[in-house]
Order: sequence, then structure tokens, then C-alpha cells
Amino acid sequence: MRVKFIEPELGNTFFHRLDARTKLIMLLCIAIINIALYHWTTIACGYVLVLAFVVGARLSWDKTKALIVITFLTIWGIMWVQAMFYDAYPRTPLVYLVPPKLVNPSAPVIGGLWEGLAIYYEGFTYGIKQSLRLVTPMTLGLLIFWTENPMKILVGLTKLKLPYVISFMVMTCLRFIPITIGEARVIVSSQKLRKYNPFEIKGIVLGYGLFKTTLAVMLPLLANCVRKSTTMARSADSRAFRAYDERTEMYDNKLRVTDKVLIGVFVLTTTFILVGKLLFYLWVGNIYYNEALQPLYWFVHWYL
Repeated sequence: MRVKFIEPELGNTFFHRLDARTKLIMLLCIAIINIALYHWTTIACGYVLVLAFVVGARLSWDKTKALIVITFLTIWGIMWVQAMFYDAYPRTPLVYLVPPKLVNPSAPVIGGLWEGLAIYYEGFTYGIKQSLRLVTPMTLGLLIFWTENPMKILVGLTKLKLPYVISFMVMTCLRFIPITIGEARVIVSSQKLRKYNPFEIKGIVLGYGLFKTTLAVMLPLLANCVRKSTTMARSADSRAFRAYDERTEMYDNKLRVTDKVLIGVFVLTTTFILVGKLLFYLWVGNIYYNEALQPLYWFVHWYL
């Protein structure tokens, strides 16, 4: 079964023309930067940069719609969870769902609700920060997979000195995604043909519908995945997989000037942020201080 959501779209845009190694290095740098940054506004700037690449890649409406849904659900879910269960201080309640002192603190299980259950402003901002840290590399990763030939990604991984066996396993996992989605769609369709409505509103609200659907889908899905992976492993072994340390390559990718410039910008930016944060924390911990670095301390404190 063809799954348009996961099939790559080869084009001639700026992002399409980038080498696979450039895209992978960008993804690694974005992931490291998001971990190192503290201010959610700066993380949001990185996300806007990734969105600029998405717009420039001119993806189909199906992929754009899927990306919007995934991003919205991820950000919205994490924001609400953090806003309701934020336990750090200070915190500013916006709306109380359970008023304070309504529950006896000595009551079992629910005694912790003595302070009330509220939606906190600091929880919202913290949720935005955490969701952007997750969504930004996820969006760039999907964009890479949607705009690059899988074989070129495999060659790019090997060019980055990643062992061929590991590179092949990574690409195999990625290629199994459309197969798994297709199998799940077949299973759900077969359930509907048997007059079972797996997405009934009442079942979703009460929870038992999703539970029954998950159980009904997972068993045949896992069985099919095991069968297909066994077939693929036998096929790879029959073609002398891992028989030689070096493999021949169909694509001989060479870095262009644009690729080298982008790699340099991302690597230097990542290095600057990591070094700046390290020097800042050394100053905060009274381990190392240099008066000449005061502008750097100020910049890291307010923007990084």
C-alpha cells in the first residue's frame, strides 16, 4: 500500500539540492543547540528557521497537513500538561480547576490536591520551551526524510564515518515506517468491514475504545513486522551483507560551496553556544571569571 505521508518528494528547491551530509549535520547541530538553550524565545527563533526551510521545500499539502497536525498536538499536549502539573516556584495561577483547601491534606491519594489544581503561567512557558525542543529537530528530521533519496542518506551516513552496518540499520528502520503505517491501515480497514467502529466518540472519551483498538491492531501488526523483518534479513544475508568491510556506492556525492558554508555556520554557531554556556556556568559556580568576558556573560544570561 502506498503511503503518501512517508514517501520522499524529490525536487529542485534549495533544500533539495543540499547534500545529505549537510542536512544530517544541521539536524545534529539543531538538536544540540535546543538542549543547550534556556530561553524559549531563542528556541522559537530556531524553530522559525526550520519552518523557513519547510516553506522553501514546497512540500505537498498532504505532508504539510500532517506536519501541522503532529506539531499542534505535540505542542498543545505538552503545554497543557506542564501548565497543570508545574511544581516549581514561583508560579502564577491563571485559573483554578480545583480550589485550594477543598481537599483534606491527610486524605489518601488525593491529599496532594490540598493546594488546589490550577493552570500556571510559568507552566505554559515551560511547556512551550520543552515542546519546541522536541518539535524543532522532529520537523527538520521529517523534512530531511521527505526531501532526500534514502540511498543518498545511507551514503551520507557512511561518508560521515558511521559504520555501514549501523547506517543500513538506521535506513531500514526508516523504510519500515511506511510499511508499518500501511499494515496498520489495512488492519483498521478490516475491523471496519466487520462492523467495528474503532474511532467511536464514546469509546474515545471513555478510553475503552482506544484500548480495544490498540490491542486489536498491535498483535497482527507485530506478527507482520516480525515476518517481514525475517524475510528482509534472509534476503540481505543471501546478498553477502557484512561480507566485506567496504561497500561500493552508486552515488558519489561532493560538497558544494553552499554546503560547506552552511556546515561552517551551523558548526560555529553550535560551538559558540556551547562554549558561551560553559563559561557562563563556570562564572555562576565561582570556578572561573574573566572581566573581559562580561559582554559574553550578559548575552548568554539574557538570550541563551
